[in-house]
Amino acid sequence: SLCLELLESISFDEQGTSLETSVAQIKALGVDVEIDDFGTGYASILSLLALEPKRLKIDRQLVFPITTGQSQRRLVASIVEIGQALGIEVIAEGVETLEHARILRDLGVDAFQGFFFAPPLDNEAFQRFARERRWVEQFDVNADPPVAD
Repeated sequence: SLCLELLESISFDEQGTSLETSVAQIKALGVDVEIDDFGTGYASILSLLALEPKRLKIDRQLVFPITTGQSQRRLVASIVEIGQALGIEVIAEGVETLEHARILRDLGVDAFQGFFFAPPLDNEAFQRFARERRWVEQFDVNADPPVAD
């Protein structure tokens, strides 16, 4: 499968219909379209409606402070709600801790990306990582945290 990531830092609204036409042609080929770094650029709700991306990736700068700030948590929750309302999968970038993962899960985020799960891996390291499956137990966001003795 192939996915094209459009950085939110480009202004979708200023591109006119040419961007919409190009994205529609790419999607017609079976290529998924994602909006990357959402929350840091210029995408409007109207551009999301026009482009109909498959996924929306919330930028790590918005994700990181959700463990300490209620306003940041509400902002991320709002982005998740927009994604859900438009039928767009929501991915959180910059998931660094189990607390991040649990909060994001509770907010309804569909998938997580970040060093909490693994650093960037080359092909061989990724295959080993996937085969060993230690991450399934180690990073189970549904499990209760360990109790200190």
